Amino acid sequence: MTTQNTKQINFNTKSQLAKLIASENITVQHNQVKTASFDTLNRILTLPIFKVQSGDVYDMLIAHECAHALWTPTDGWAKIADDNELRSYVNVLEDCRIDKKIQNKYPGVVRNYLNGFDIMNSQDFFGIKDKDIDNDLMLIDKINLYYKSSKRLPFSFAPEDKLWLSKVDNLKSFNDVVKLAKLLLNWQKKQIKKMKKLPGFDNHVLVENYKLSDKDSDNNVNKKDVKDSNKQDNESESSNDNEQGDNDGDSKSDDSGEKEDNTKTENKGFNPDGAGGEGGLKPGLTAITDKTYELAKESLLDTKTKFTYVNLPKPNLDKIIYSNKKWLETWREYRYQNVYGSKSRRTVYLNWLKNSFTKFKNDNKKTVMYLVKEFEMKKSATAYKRANTSKTGIIDPLKLSQYKYNDDIFKKLTILPDAKNHGMIMLLDWSGSMADVIKQTIDQLMNLVWFCQKINIPYEVYLFSSEIHTYNSGDRTYRTDLNSGLWNYKHGDGIFDNFHLINVASHKMKKLQLDESLMYLYHLGLSYEGRYTRFDTNISEDKGDVMDTPTQYYLGTTPLNESLVVMNKIVPMFKAKYNIEKLTFITLTDGASNSNYSIQTVENTENGLKQSDDDTGTPVIKIGKKQYSMGERELYGNVTPLLLKVLKEEHGINTIGFFLAKRLRAWDMDRYVDRKKFKTWEQRHDQLQKLKSQFNKEKCAIVNKDGYNKYFVINGKTMKVENTDLSAVNDGMKSASIKRLFSKSMKGRIISRTLLNKFIQEVA
Repeated sequence: MTTQNTKQINFNTKSQLAKLIASENITVQHNQVKTASFDTLNRILTLPIFKVQSGDVYDMLIAHECAHALWTPTDGWAKIADDNELRSYVNVLEDCRIDKKIQNKYPGVVRNYLNGFDIMNSQDFFGIKDKDIDNDLMLIDKINLYYKSSKRLPFSFAPEDKLWLSKVDNLKSFNDVVKLAKLLLNWQKKQIKKMKKLPGFDNHVLVENYKLSDKDSDNNVNKKDVKDSNKQDNESESSNDNEQGDNDGDSKSDDSGEKEDNTKTENKGFNPDGAGGEGGLKPGLTAITDKTYELAKESLLDTKTKFTYVNLPKPNLDKIIYSNKKWLETWREYRYQNVYGSKSRRTVYLNWLKNSFTKFKNDNKKTVMYLVKEFEMKKSATAYKRANTSKTGIIDPLKLSQYKYNDDIFKKLTILPDAKNHGMIMLLDWSGSMADVIKQTIDQLMNLVWFCQKINIPYEVYLFSSEIHTYNSGDRTYRTDLNSGLWNYKHGDGIFDNFHLINVASHKMKKLQLDESLMYLYHLGLSYEGRYTRFDTNISEDKGDVMDTPTQYYLGTTPLNESLVVMNKIVPMFKAKYNIEKLTFITLTDGASNSNYSIQTVENTENGLKQSDDDTGTPVIKIGKKQYSMGERELYGNVTPLLLKVLKEEHGINTIGFFLAKRLRAWDMDRYVDRKKFKTWEQRHDQLQKLKSQFNKEKCAIVNKDGYNKYFVINGKTMKVENTDLSAVNDGMKSASIKRLFSKSMKGRIISRTLLNKFIQEVA
């Protein structure tokens, strides 16, 4: 028998198989359940997760449950929910009916049924390993195994049993199943009552199988005599029982006989009708093989793996997005209230800040133009690669002399396809851990903004912030309040932190507004540079009294995942509004998001929405009928790459990540070594050394990161872009000094341009 681990079962493939078999786009879920089940009302198929199991068993279960989806009525089971015996018989007969129908409709699953039964039977799923299948089982169990084995088990059915089999073969509807189950159950009860009258019945194997009390099994019995006697009784009554089932006359007669027999045999604990009680027939006349099968499956269930299926909540963009207009108004008001009261700040620092920002902008023009040049070259090369050459229909006079041996005498035209409309959305991490690299990050961000301006493409820049919400509410515990109005929650939605996106730059802003906005951002970078405090308190003559920062713009926590959820709303709107064909989404961050290992869900109760009490598992995000999962849990979280995967596949965008490493520790690079590709320690060690070498040489390394098309790990302390500057060269310098200066300048230029070149390759 071939086995495979849970991790080798492709849940997405099994989900697609289920949808194909069910002939509809049902919802398929895999979770900690004892058996496969189908919610016919909500059209949700739930499949169990096994620790070790065959793909054939999974496929057989899928086909079986899809058959329920197609042919078992929604309210069918509700009518017999209180009758354990009848429900057991109905379950067996309904399985016989729908399994036959699904195999007739999809012959490809027949092999799955054959192999699946053989695997489970070899592991004694039905509890018949040491039993005589002809003499030790009731008819309902024989029927169960006969049809589940695709009629391959070698039962010796009596003529009257074959009449029941023909009735099973002719089942057409669920109502037919219920009617036949009642007839068969009543018939079986009569057979048990008749067998009770036989000497030594208490020790018959049926007593063991159907759990009669041990104190009532002292005598021995000849199984052949029991079988022969039972057969004679069956032959005399089978015809009437098969067609009419139980009737009042038979019941009274049998009850009278039962009382007399109980007095003689002192079998007071036996209850043939399955009423239970101490020492009674505890499970009733249920199908033991069916019950054993369900219990056996439990031993193979994976009780550790669990999934949480969540919908993404709808964000209220009007409340979550802090517009660039509001951003500027806040700064202007802050300047008026806190700056102009100080002569030093008014006359010295603000002038210094404007001059410093203007100088920074001018110094980076070379970098921006370099980006523009590389972008245009890359875009032209890509367009030329897609070019096609066609004949114009106009004769080329220079080729007329070749007409005898060359049919191609027409002029040709090379057609270059139109360039794609580009767009860019940038997301900046505004968390406390960014403090000592925030200046360098802002420098790079502004270069990207000016680059977008130069090539004239739509762009938006957002900071994600937890502090505006804290500032407005005055309470950090308010962060996950379901009634904040920032999220429009409903039952089954994932719960995300309350936060805001601050729009600090946009192509819609006028030049003066953009410069003012970026100047404030530049000020924030200077305030936090190399420090975890909000601002540098040192007062110098050239800067004056340094301006502070509005409280709501302090660095806070990391609601990166929340930002990605909102992007599912922003991205399609942005693409549609500006007819963007290639959108690049860039994150600039230094670590993982808040709550990156699980997602809590919303539950709708009589008292309104609340956080679900269920334990969370590996998240699976549902978008309509689609499901997104990452498979194995990553060491450093799996919610962020999962949300990025949703963004990429739902909206067709290009994702680029910049991770700013403050220092290069052993595990900083080790986390990016692909453990699926490099399985041995030696392979991983070699790959790690290559990444470190690239990082040391180029000050950046491109690594594999789930959810991103490209992920750049950058040395946050040396990421300043270097522009070639030979202004120090003068007439008095010796040639050796000029050579050293030139070499040093070119080395810095090459290193700094490496990142830019690789970045442009991704966005062009």
